[in-house]
Amino acid sequence: MGIKTSARLLLEKIIGKFGYTMVRNHELEKYRVVIDERIVPFRNEDFQNREENQYTVSWIMPPPGKGSGGHMTLFRTIGILSDLGLHHKIYICDGGPGDPSVDWRGAVKDFYGVDLKKNEIYPSISDMTYSDAIVATSWYTAYVARNFNNCVSKFYFVQDFEPFFFARGSEYFFAENTYRFGFRGITAGNWLAEKLHDEYGMETQPFFFAYDRNIHIARKKEDNRNRIFCYARPNTERRAFEMAVLALEALARRVPDVEVVFAGQKLEGYHFAFDYRDLGILRIEELSKVYSQCDMCLVLSMTNLSLLPMEVMASGSVVVSNQGENNSWLLNDQNAILVDTDPLSMAKTMEYYLKHKEELEKRRAEGLAYVKQFTWETEIRKVYRFIVESIEADLINLKNKRTEDDL
Repeated sequence: MGIKTSARLLLEKIIGKFGYTMVRNHELEKYRVVIDERIVPFRNEDFQNREENQYTVSWIMPPPGKGSGGHMTLFRTIGILSDLGLHHKIYICDGGPGDPSVDWRGAVKDFYGVDLKKNEIYPSISDMTYSDAIVATSWYTAYVARNFNNCVSKFYFVQDFEPFFFARGSEYFFAENTYRFGFRGITAGNWLAEKLHDEYGMETQPFFFAYDRNIHIARKKEDNRNRIFCYARPNTERRAFEMAVLALEALARRVPDVEVVFAGQKLEGYHFAFDYRDLGILRIEELSKVYSQCDMCLVLSMTNLSLLPMEVMASGSVVVSNQGENNSWLLNDQNAILVDTDPLSMAKTMEYYLKHKEELEKRRAEGLAYVKQFTWETEIRKVYRFIVESIEADLINLKNKRTEDDL
């Protein structure tokens, strides 16, 4: 028996004398959804009593949090789909019974500026009732959707390849297995659509990213200070915070007057060997001006892109991001600056563009022209057609099956 194992067992024994258990058992509880075999069956009575003139879609999602870009995309999508005629029921899935005291409707309005209007929102999945379609939005919620059969169609709103969030252990495979559940995929961009279709056989419909034209506005930079924005999320490993900081440190040795502006997460306890400001979590309305006052915005992503690159380009700054097929579906060498994953190489590239502002201006102009092609309304209309056509196809199949059963 190893030293660590012996120490852990001794600690468990000591703690047990006081009536406590190791937190490990508590953490295991959240994974039991994987082996949950309680099925909510299709109820013909509910189906017969449904509203036939308007499809209802249920969304199962983790609790919304301030600054969550994934939730912003979800609620923006729900809002546009509502305008197109779908009704929505949103169920908060936190792995527990839910907290009925939380004003989730108010939180959505406060965090994301989205008015849910006549759409419904519930604090727990225990409130789930019949709907024409259900939509999983994360690997955990996909297990809930797998067991809920009181619906016609099932979808999976996939914004990233979640297995990459984890080491190659239990959680990796818990997440990966959900892509084999047979749901139709609604994906953020082409990389995910192709990956899920080619590797897991999922029927997919991608939507492209866009930006809010009322918020993200190109502004002229007001001074001549060399300034780099950095998307800082040290708690989100796929955003490669350490790599970005090392690149910026190397850049500051080459360009001593450079100022770095951090935003994305409050960097408490961090101190850097260069001039910087830590803005923490900003409201979406505040970010556009911050981007516009920076020569470049360092936005690394080791999995799927976030919304930031589109918003940065729309605000009149230049994206610096890492090369890779997970990024190249949106970014290229004309609308952005693509770098490899060596911090020294990143620093040298950023130094070059700070010293050749005319080259930087070309990328800025290309980026602005590029993003103007896309609107959320156009992109989410693709999602609307996919949902409606899928429900209608499944309704036909359901009708045919019922006819066969009657024979």
